[in-house]
Order: sequence, then structure tokens, then C-alpha cells
Amino acid sequence: MTHELRTLERFRRHVASVLHLPLSLVGLYAERDTPPDQYAMTLQEPYPHVEARLHRLGFVRNLVSSLKHRSYDAPPETTVASWARYPAGALRSSHQLHLGLFVGPDESTTDVYAHWEPSWIRHPIRHYRAREVDAEEGVRRVRDLFEREGVPFAVVPAEERVVGSDGDT
Repeated sequence: MTHELRTLERFRRHVASVLHLPLSLVGLYAERDTPPDQYAMTLQEPYPHVEARLHRLGFVRNLVSSLKHRSYDAPPETTVASWARYPAGALRSSHQLHLGLFVGPDESTTDVYAHWEPSWIRHPIRHYRAREVDAEEGVRRVRDLFEREGVPFAVVPAEERVVGSDGDT
């Protein structure tokens, strides 16, 4: 990721953390939990390498995404990045494949969480309501894509990949 995108990502994280409380008072959100069923894979690469790979596979950084937290079996963790892929292009796709990246326990791996949802560009209200989020389809799509492209990945049990889940990592 370029320096400019890292700066924008830090800005996004700051804005979301500031806006979440006032938004939640009126039933809106800037931060959300990532449920365990969205876990797709673990890549044996640090997240900057994963981001370069995602870019080559047609994903784009999603700077307007809410912050995602992996808050089960561990102290809450926040995604290091959010990426989306639009099968028919950003303006023509009605849905998007949304990925959230979490740094692995030793920072040499990256956990990828995925879901399929209405495109925030074409259907912003449907997207924001988050009632049509399909974890199973998102996981299937990203695994199929990575298999097709020859990207090696592993499906690792939660107790081995979530920092602090067993008290040792």
C-alpha cells in the first residue's frame, strides 16, 4: 500500500472511532463486529504483501467501509484494511465481494474474512442496512478465486489464529 493510502486508512480509523458513538445514538454505526462465519482463510504472508496481491486480483481499497472488529475468543481486534471486488466493475456490479484483513498472531500471516453484499456504490441504503450480508457466499467466492489464481491458503482453526484465544499467542 502506498504511503498515501496508509495515511487515508489511519484517517478512516480515526473518523470511524469518533463517529461511532454519536451515530449509535440514532441507530446508525461506523464500527461493526465481524462474525466467525466470515473467516475465509489464512495467508502465509504479512498484510502488505496480501494487499499487493489483492490489487493484482482486481480488488480495490474500500476506504468508506465501517471498521470491523474480530471480537470473539480474544480481545477485540480491528481490521488493518478493507477491500472490495466488483465482478462487473464498480459502476455495473449490483454486489461486491468484501474482504477484511486481520494481522495474524505473529504478524507474518494475514487472516481474511469475507462476505458478499449489495454494492455500496449501486445500492448504498441496502448496503448500509447490512441485512443482505452473505458470509457463506463471500467465503466461497474468495476461496474459488484464490484457488483459480493459484494463491496458496490454509483454513486454520480459530484457536490457532486468533490472538489471545488460548492465552498463549
